[in-house]
Amino acid sequence: MTATPIDQAKLEELIDLFGDREEVRDLFEEFFAELPARLEALRTGLATATAEEVNHAAHALKGSSASLGALQVQETARQLEESARMAQLEQGPDALERLEAELAALQAWLKDEGLLG
Repeated sequence: MTATPIDQAKLEELIDLFGDREEVRDLFEEFFAELPARLEALRTGLATATAEEVNHAAHALKGSSASLGALQVQETARQLEESARMAQLEQGPDALERLEAELAALQAWLKDEGLLG
């Protein structure tokens, strides 16, 4: 059985905080709307070995995924951020591939749950 790509307690907390699932759906829609630019920054930073660009994009993705309870995405973004801070980007392409798979799983799960269009 595959782990749920989101922390259920965090999801319930968000629903309680915002009052309904539609408001939370808007948060996920915004997260995925910003995602292409963040992924492109990661790809560009890795392709050009620009640790600062990777660090910045990974940090932003780590924060937004943490606030939404997307723990697997958050952890992989943290790993990318840490690699960039240490200027060790060799594992970056593999981490980016893993990150994209985690994001796809998150997106599919959210659509199944009616939290993403």
